[in-house]
Amino acid sequence: MDGNCNKFENPNDDIGYLIWRVSKYWQRGKHKLLGEFGLTGSQLELLGAIYHMSKQKMEATQIILSQETEIDPMTTSTILRNLQKKGLISRRESTTDTRARIVEVTDAGSELFEKAIMKVKEGQDLLFENVDRNALKMQLQILLREMDRLGKTINN
Repeated sequence: MDGNCNKFENPNDDIGYLIWRVSKYWQRGKHKLLGEFGLTGSQLELLGAIYHMSKQKMEATQIILSQETEIDPMTTSTILRNLQKKGLISRRESTTDTRARIVEVTDAGSELFEKAIMKVKEGQDLLFENVDRNALKMQLQILLREMDRLGKTINN
């Protein structure tokens, strides 16, 4: 028997497996919480980006939103169309770039976002009740920096 076989006996000892499981639980829980608001996780992300940009008096375009949320432009377009149909955002032509459309959150969109994000944060508080949040945050920030660094290295 190969001596390396023992490495694969307990998946809970594998960091990649743990990240995958946490991610699956996280997405499933968020999906359940957002269901009562009629939103998906991606819709909440985009609505949140628009909400925060409007609070900072920044103009949000589809391209900027795609880059900020790391959701590809075509998917961003579809999600924005759905948010507009729900009356949560509005779109108008840019005064500086006729090809671009400025995306703004409506009053109904702001209200829904605030309610939904509060519900998500309540879920987070419950989930992280027995976790050292600062240590977890620090480790995740380190991991993201490494992923960014490796992503830049791999893509160049």
